[in-house]
Amino acid sequence: MLFDELLWDLLGAVNEPARPVGAPGRKPLPLRTLSFLAVKKVHYGQSCRRVNGLMRTVHGPGRGGTLPSVPNYAVPSRFFNREDAGDLLLRLIEASARPLAELEDGGTIAIDSTGFCTTCMGAYCTEKHDPSRRHRWVKAHLIIGTRTHAVLAVAVTDEHGADSPQLIPLLRNVVEAGFKPSALVADKSYQSRAAYAELARLGMDGYIPFRLGSTGQMKGTPMYRRKWLEFTLTREEFDSKYHRRSNVESVNSAIKRTGGEFLLSKNPVAQFNETLAKILTYNIRVLIHEIHENGIDPGVAGTPRRAFPATPGEASGTSPDTACDSLGAPVTESKVSTAEP
Repeated sequence: MLFDELLWDLLGAVNEPARPVGAPGRKPLPLRTLSFLAVKKVHYGQSCRRVNGLMRTVHGPGRGGTLPSVPNYAVPSRFFNREDAGDLLLRLIEASARPLAELEDGGTIAIDSTGFCTTCMGAYCTEKHDPSRRHRWVKAHLIIGTRTHAVLAVAVTDEHGADSPQLIPLLRNVVEAGFKPSALVADKSYQSRAAYAELARLGMDGYIPFRLGSTGQMKGTPMYRRKWLEFTLTREEFDSKYHRRSNVESVNSAIKRTGGEFLLSKNPVAQFNETLAKILTYNIRVLIHEIHENGIDPGVAGTPRRAFPATPGEASGTSPDTACDSLGAPVTESKVSTAEP
């Protein structure tokens, strides 16, 4: 299964924690195996016991799967409850998008947030008001590439996490990961002089609508004034480019349709990690699509070391230009048009 091969290859760069010499007890399971089982649990979208049974039909002695044996069904839950699992999943999301960097170079990125409903409810009981119960939410802030729809950077907060403070850190993460976007589109909640100042520093254009009553005073940010004039004087042209923001709404919908809108974990740490695992499974699906659609070679064991045909029946015998590493190779030259959607 290509999904399993890609996931196992991504996990190849996981640094196993050192075990103290002479530590008592059985040797712990490798972190690579724990991560694999946890992500597959989210991929299947079933309970731990059901997923354990499904995994045993594919993996195990003589079955030809990735794992030589399938451990206890509670392993995914234990992994999601680890404090250090979040950093690992963030690195995996970044690594899963890295093979698509050349397809996204010079393109547009979009940012938005979306909520995932938990099964834990908050109860508010007072003498003055009737009791009420409502679901808690976990909020994911995403930056996506509008060409491939891959998630390039993500941050997870509680339901009260504001959107605007997440823009600059996520934007820097995208650039530091090696992506070279030319423009950013975002809704009004991200509009600020600090955001435009950061875009100017990175050499990017920005299409963020202005709130009602904005005066356009630059206050040390020339790009803010220039974009305000563009927004007020050439609104149709501005809106035609801002429309690319609809791509991030499509990604939010796709994540929930493929991975589910509800989180099954009970405590906040596990819920945050489960949200990241959903996004990772989505990115791997996008990577599989791009393998067959645009001919990239992520360097997974079992995948032919050549570019896939860009269209059915089109032969392609070219080899990747650069060697693969454990986190995936750069994209080979693609036959797909780099025009913006």
